[in-house]
Amino acid sequence: MEIAKALDIITAKVDGTLLKNGYTKHSVADTENEKTVLYTGDAAYSVVYYSDKKRIVLRTCSMVDDEPDNAWKTVATWLFDEEVDSSKEAENIGDDFVETINGPRQSAAVQRKKTKKENGEQNCDPLFFANRMIAYFPDMRDDVAYEKAHYESFRGTTFADEKIRPRFVEYVNTQGDKNLEKLSKALLDLYNAGDLDVKGIITYILLNAVDDEKYEKLTGSFPKDVKKVTNASRKLRGKKIKPEKPKKPKKYMTQTLEAMQERHYPDRK
Repeated sequence: MEIAKALDIITAKVDGTLLKNGYTKHSVADTENEKTVLYTGDAAYSVVYYSDKKRIVLRTCSMVDDEPDNAWKTVATWLFDEEVDSSKEAENIGDDFVETINGPRQSAAVQRKKTKKENGEQNCDPLFFANRMIAYFPDMRDDVAYEKAHYESFRGTTFADEKIRPRFVEYVNTQGDKNLEKLSKALLDLYNAGDLDVKGIITYILLNAVDDEKYEKLTGSFPKDVKKVTNASRKLRGKKIKPEKPKKPKKYMTQTLEAMQERHYPDRK
């Protein structure tokens, strides 16, 4: 779906929240890499699409003398690929932006603070990933909302295993090649943008849950470096990974500690 049409869908939803509250919508000249829609009122909001990162973000900042102070803070981020995503994804993004504006969303705020950075770029964390999966599993929206409302921090691995994995397996087993190709590209984009938790969710929890035929269809177009990781993870399929046991101190270290004790505390036996 063309990004211009996607932005129309997204901003129409944002309009419904901000314009009725007295905000003014402004057109901002596009640059080679950015398309921006600006809203000003009690605060400033902007919806920005970055073509090089394939990301749509919602930002906010304060107003000074009826102008944005430009100390922009990103409060929501979504991936959007014109070649793959449709109006369904645009609708989900618009709904999320409206929910964010209407806040408060303390759980999400905590997760954003914890999001790791790599090369100065904000990565996709488990909450980001779960929101993205709503495009494929719309009925999961309530589960995500419940998780954010009832837990201080988003339990990414637990949520992926209990809520995403069953839906993922059913989807993969019932969809045709065209939809699997779309899902494959989305997984690769999320893997590349994801933090270590998201990479683990994709490779160990989701891809390891499908049979060999579906696994090959989903990962067949992955680049060699990513396929190497997914193949290594698949070798762990069905195996229980025990936590590392504390190592016992080496004998010479024990003897050294005992000698030091005798020297400094000769009365202790």
